[in-house]
Amino acid sequence: MRVFSYFVEPASYTLDLINNIYLKLKIPFVFIRGHSEAKSSQKVDKENFLNQRNLFSKLALVCEIWNKNDLIIINGYNNYPFILTFIFNILSFKKRYIAIESDTQLNIPRNIFKRIVKSIYLNIIFRSKYVIGFAGGSKTHKELFRFYGMTEDRIYLMPMMVDNEKYYLDNKIFPEVFTFLFVGRLIDTKNVDKLCERFISSFSDLNAQLIIIGGGDNLEDYKKRYFHDKIHFKGFVFDDELLRYYKNASVLVFPSSVEAWGLVINEAMSSSLPIIAHKEVGAVHDLIIDNLTGFVIEDWMELELKMMEMYSNPSKCEVFSENAEKLMKEHWNYQLYKKNLSNAIKSIKECL
Repeated sequence: MRVFSYFVEPASYTLDLINNIYLKLKIPFVFIRGHSEAKSSQKVDKENFLNQRNLFSKLALVCEIWNKNDLIIINGYNNYPFILTFIFNILSFKKRYIAIESDTQLNIPRNIFKRIVKSIYLNIIFRSKYVIGFAGGSKTHKELFRFYGMTEDRIYLMPMMVDNEKYYLDNKIFPEVFTFLFVGRLIDTKNVDKLCERFISSFSDLNAQLIIIGGGDNLEDYKKRYFHDKIHFKGFVFDDELLRYYKNASVLVFPSSVEAWGLVINEAMSSSLPIIAHKEVGAVHDLIIDNLTGFVIEDWMELELKMMEMYSNPSKCEVFSENAEKLMKEHWNYQLYKKNLSNAIKSIKECL
């Protein structure tokens, strides 16, 4: 059985997934675009970038990939490789299987026009028996496929993943100064402004600090608005330096109110960190389970209360830390991804 995969971009976590899973399974791949904000020091052959080709070459390659493979895995369902592949399948007597790998949660648009267009488009796609759903999470991510008509037997969990082993610690030691850590782009929906306000409200006179890692549109504005001796903006941080911040933190706080998944939660939990995250972060459904690895908050008052609860209960932080590490080492890891991908390929092979 011949399998091929389209990845969106050469993000660091994507390259790790390719090296740990796809290359070992001998699954060839290309990237739809050549740039990623989640940068990596790993080098990638430019021939693997679709955006480096002219229009005719792009179309020819997409057609060739469709023609030569039995299963084509595509990250997302709104990009041109997916749309072309789906059209080729409709027009051909010999069908291929198309797997949509998606970290998108079920989110029904409020705008009636967008709701109708999305419903028509996804129902056409998801009801095709040759389209398979690779959901990044087991709850709302799978529900997206179900809601728009995909049958349960065509939906597989393909867990959103980082290379956990990069982050594992031999022994988690909590810092003397209680350290809240945020990692992510500084844009409005990440709600770093709310985090800073709540930190200043409760922790200005306590033995605590807030470290904020990431760049973005609001970085300089936040530096001025939240100038404080216990709030530290570090800008973009990568690789070993980022690992040091995870290692030396007490809790990851991720108050984003628009987040398909949030891979920083995987990174933090692999680094034995408890989590405080907003309910709209996709990862909370699978990784923050029954308040065993952290807290899920719904509003900014609750954010402040849970930050204080973490600060005031070192033993709870230790328990959450141990549970987080255990979950990532024993379950939510590359072994799970490889098992699920292999099972999906096996099931599809039986249908050929």
